[in-house]
Amino acid sequence: MSRSRVLAAIAALALVTAGGSTATAGQVTTTPLRGGSIALSGADARAFAVPPGMVRLWTAQRADGGTQTRYQQMVGTASVVGGQLTVLTDKSGRTSAVIGTYFPGLKAKNSASVSAASARGAAAKRVGAAGKWSSALRIDPKDGRLFHQVVSQRTGQRWVQWVDASTGTVKKQYDAVAHGDGIGVKGDTKQIDTRRIGGTFFLRSVDGRQETYDAGNKQVQPGTIMTDADDHWNFNKPKLLSPSQAPGVDAHYYANVTDDFYSGVFGRDSLDDNGMPIISTVHYANRYCNAFWNGEQMAYGDGDGTTCISLSGGLDVVGHELTHGVTQFTSNLIYENESGALNESFSDMMGNTIEFYAAQRGLDPAGSPDWLIAEDVFLAPDVAPGFRNMSDPREDDDPDHYSELLVGATDNGFVHSNSGISNHAYYLAVNGGKNAGCDAVGSNGHTHTADCNVTVPAIGLNAAGTVFYNGFTSLPEFANFCDARNATLAVAGPNTAAINAAWAAVGVHGGCTPGTPPPPPCVSDPDATIPFGTPHPYGNNGNCTWVYDNGSGGFAFHFSLLDTEKNFDFVTVSDASGNVLATYTGTSRRGATSPCISTPTGTVHFTSDGAVTAQGFTVDAVVAC
Repeated sequence: MSRSRVLAAIAALALVTAGGSTATAGQVTTTPLRGGSIALSGADARAFAVPPGMVRLWTAQRADGGTQTRYQQMVGTASVVGGQLTVLTDKSGRTSAVIGTYFPGLKAKNSASVSAASARGAAAKRVGAAGKWSSALRIDPKDGRLFHQVVSQRTGQRWVQWVDASTGTVKKQYDAVAHGDGIGVKGDTKQIDTRRIGGTFFLRSVDGRQETYDAGNKQVQPGTIMTDADDHWNFNKPKLLSPSQAPGVDAHYYANVTDDFYSGVFGRDSLDDNGMPIISTVHYANRYCNAFWNGEQMAYGDGDGTTCISLSGGLDVVGHELTHGVTQFTSNLIYENESGALNESFSDMMGNTIEFYAAQRGLDPAGSPDWLIAEDVFLAPDVAPGFRNMSDPREDDDPDHYSELLVGATDNGFVHSNSGISNHAYYLAVNGGKNAGCDAVGSNGHTHTADCNVTVPAIGLNAAGTVFYNGFTSLPEFANFCDARNATLAVAGPNTAAINAAWAAVGVHGGCTPGTPPPPPCVSDPDATIPFGTPHPYGNNGNCTWVYDNGSGGFAFHFSLLDTEKNFDFVTVSDASGNVLATYTGTSRRGATSPCISTPTGTVHFTSDGAVTAQGFTVDAVVAC
């Protein structure tokens, strides 16, 4: 038997206006809007209308004259985890891509009976009361439960906890800290922007966009702003410990290079696109061989002299860490598992791209651009310097193919190692070629045959950087590698084939499974109110019941929409005693009115099989009978 899919147009969706309110629009989209991950381009993007329940978060001007606007789905006052849509337009104002996730029909399955203050108390019992606290009411689309997302910002840590809004139990907990004229760390002289107050020069730029502090080799932030008497920042102690000025010179200078990169290449006004000052702290802790963005500012350790030297001495390190700030203010990728690996990877991509940007302009003569991460400051013996290699991830035991994805609790789900997969896709998009594991020699003793038939055409750094920037800053917050593939393809334009090949070479193919799950095929409601019904279109394998209390018998349901796959998907109407009064299947273009229900309550039950779907049903009124 032939089985057809009915894809009725969805008209008069609510468009979110610039002020965040909603207004009915007559735009029609022929794109099925059941929800889940969305990555549209071309005619599908142009036909798309932002659905109801979305509020505008921000709009950014793109360097090519277009815009990028991000929306957040809300259920009441709760923001939906992963429920973000980003709409990109070209310079003519026409929609060119839509990326993100939407969950139609999502309702809370619990109440917010636990206050925000109580949720903070529950969180503090686990990590202590220190730090600056904030919270937001959110809803998890995976289970429909409300929770308080409680954040504790403190020195060197940024604890995020999900506290159930009904029970007060902690559902999830993770640390969201993203680890990673003066003489610089490498001995080169740099011209830096400082401010004079009285007879003292401060490591604060005249425009106020960069400030650099000294933690005194303690775990404090921001510490004390760095000063000098004659504006020649050349005082340094052995091993460059505090108050040596070289680490501050580099942190300050490279922050400015990164700021100029984002402004000149992507038209971005600082990390938040709103001119925020870039705060850096050097001499953080003692013998600390790391750097991190803590959600508000940067911190750089001095290293131990054996494994690494002062971390601010590497432009790719500074660019990497500050890009975590860009991610925080755009896609806000959750720092665990695949979304965390994408977070790390985007920082690697932009950090290395900034090295090439600086080389083209003569901004870092003591450094040279390459595809290594932290090679200027990381000294530990290795096949090659640095601690990651985008051209050959397996050199540092990182996966270069999705079949090698590491799974477990270590490092928030191996966020630093698994970044090698998307790092290598970016490298191949820029330079072309085959996966590094496909050669006869292998990478650090590693070879594989998967996808070795894929050869990626090179599109160059400028084109690849734009595609990956537009795609990654548009992702929903718990995107996975599949979402990243789909997003970059949606914005690739004439480079679509090359971007598709780059992802295929690392094992992320079309038909992959997005990280944002689709919404359930339908959601039961024991206290249904008019109107109610399925998503449009509904999903496969649905089995849901809506119970409506009319208060008295003698009423009938009016269906404004009845559209199911004939003889496979069904809508039934029953009374309170379970007596089936009517069964509908197929399409009724004029709607229908059910038989009279003599009991005070009535039910509508819906089932769908595992294949074709249609638009479902809507009960828009009850009528007396």
